[in-house]
Amino acid sequence: MTVIPDLTRTVCDRALKRLAEGDIDALETIYHRIGRKIFITAFSVLGDTHAAEDVMQDTFLRLTEYAHAYREEGNAVAYILTVTRRLAINELEKRKREFPAEEIFGANSSAEDALPLRELDALRTLPEEDRQIVILRLDTGMKHRDIAALLGMTPAACEKRYQRALKKLKDYYDP
Repeated sequence: MTVIPDLTRTVCDRALKRLAEGDIDALETIYHRIGRKIFITAFSVLGDTHAAEDVMQDTFLRLTEYAHAYREEGNAVAYILTVTRRLAINELEKRKREFPAEEIFGANSSAEDALPLRELDALRTLPEEDRQIVILRLDTGMKHRDIAALLGMTPAACEKRYQRALKKLKDYYDP
């Protein structure tokens, strides 16, 4: 399990400042520090590897355009993951308008997906936000307070939803 140490936040904060000053190499720093977290955040919303990779690329483009809007006293990692989550939600809404629901999580999933198909089936039984909480907690090791900040809820609510989601997943495997 990985956590987001203060050093990572500091490094990403500096990278965003450098990016705002026009240093495009700062994207590499962000990618190496939290690239996996960016991908997992997008994947937790979309459930599709290829779409998550596209959103990841869009995140870096968006950061390049709007790095100047980042406030220094903020949490750089939370800022970046919030950008990712919003882009993923926008993509999901776009896909819902364009494709039937079964294609969003069915035909578009590939064998390369980060989670085995049985786990994906179990996760699909959860409401979208609960699925995001479980994936972010288990796969990236994010703390409940960080997930809560990303999803706009209290840490207590996040933890409660996480526990309920785990119970639902347990019931899925052991009816």
